Amino acid sequence: MLFSFEEIYALERVRDNKSISPKFRERFLSSGLIEQVGRTRGSRYILSHRYYFHEGKPGLNTLLTGIPREKQKEFIIRHLLKNKKGTLDDFKDIFPELKPMDISNILRELRRDGKIRYVGVRGSGYWEIVENT
Repeated sequence: MLFSFEEIYALERVRDNKSISPKFRERFLSSGLIEQVGRTRGSRYILSHRYYFHEGKPGLNTLLTGIPREKQKEFIIRHLLKNKKGTLDDFKDIFPELKPMDISNILRELRRDGKIRYVGVRGSGYWEIVENT
């Protein structure tokens, strides 16, 4: 597969964690050159696992793709079980790579699933596990 200078430059921008032009995004995704990380507006693109494997750095790909959402939820539940409660600041310490809004979205999903609840007033309250009776 031959690439133009523009395409090589676009791939280099992806490698440097910069944005990618929509002009190349779909082509690179469908050919497996890049991967999408995330599902919403905050999604980003990284070079494929194949690239990092070829470079002898498959662990870097795992680091860049991050912890799957279900695992993040498990960490939150584990923290709440161990500590009986947790604040947004606690969860920021657990997930320094996430934006506070991303953490809040995960917490809302867990609340919607009936697994946790918020106790207190906004800003000074805390999250806890919902006891099943």
